[in-house]
Amino acid sequence: MSNLARKLQQQKITHTQQRQTPQPRIKKLSKVTPLEKFLYFMFIITCCFIGTKIVKTQATIYDTNAHIQQMNNDISLQKQQNQQLKMKIDELSTYSRIWEKAKELGLKLDNKNVKLTEGN
Repeated sequence: MSNLARKLQQQKITHTQQRQTPQPRIKKLSKVTPLEKFLYFMFIITCCFIGTKIVKTQATIYDTNAHIQQMNNDISLQKQQNQQLKMKIDELSTYSRIWEKAKELGLKLDNKNVKLTEGN
């Protein structure tokens, strides 16, 4: 019984000793100063601003390229229309067609009134 009593007494002593030695509380010191926090905040704000500016610039570039492409398409259509009109002019300005129109309007070919000019 003495062994048992000693074991119980030793256990009580160890428990009481652990309670008697409270560990000192360690304060966590902030390694980041308020100035550094401000600088980090400003850095984040600057990154957001620059990112927004880049996206806005890319959107403007895309819009401008779309406008240029539309203008190129319009130019191509206008060139095609001009080509068709030139072909129609060539078709309508043939000598035989002009002569037929002149006959319809009552004009006659008089070789005495024709004057020849020499070109360079």
